[in-house]
Amino acid sequence: MILDSMDRMFAQLLERLEGLTTSEYLWEPVTESWTVRATDDHAAKVDGAGERDVDPPPVTTIAWRLWHIAIDCFDDYTRRFDGDSADASAVWTLDADEAIGILQEKWLAYRSTVADRDWWEELGDGWEYWSRHSMADMAMHASNELVHHGAEVALLRDLYRASFSEEAFS
Repeated sequence: MILDSMDRMFAQLLERLEGLTTSEYLWEPVTESWTVRATDDHAAKVDGAGERDVDPPPVTTIAWRLWHIAIDCFDDYTRRFDGDSADASAVWTLDADEAIGILQEKWLAYRSTVADRDWWEELGDGWEYWSRHSMADMAMHASNELVHHGAEVALLRDLYRASFSEEAFS
């Protein structure tokens, strides 16, 4: 039931990402947004990666949100099941199509990892705060991350379209 629900949530996000351009993906709706930026060595680094409990939280771009869902959530959870508790990678992509491809790849890896597990088993060592929580708790948290960040991506797309439509400049 949980995975079926997440499948629908993920499909909804992918539908909302159709036609995403790189300009839209990297658009900063306000100054000092957290986003993905090119570095001197032509890599792409994520602003605020690993920072928690920033108050007030910064406005983030679509690029940042997709990194957060794909890497900071799905990839991090998948790696933890393999015993890797290292921080999520702060390296990402400046290309919208590549980001969507990585997002799909990380979703499938996460889904495959959790599909056959005991939903009531404690997560255990390597999960810090979540160590005494069950698989079901973690999966519900992952669902929350997917749906609320997916909704924020959809809103940013709506704002981008409204900000750059011909009527906005009339």
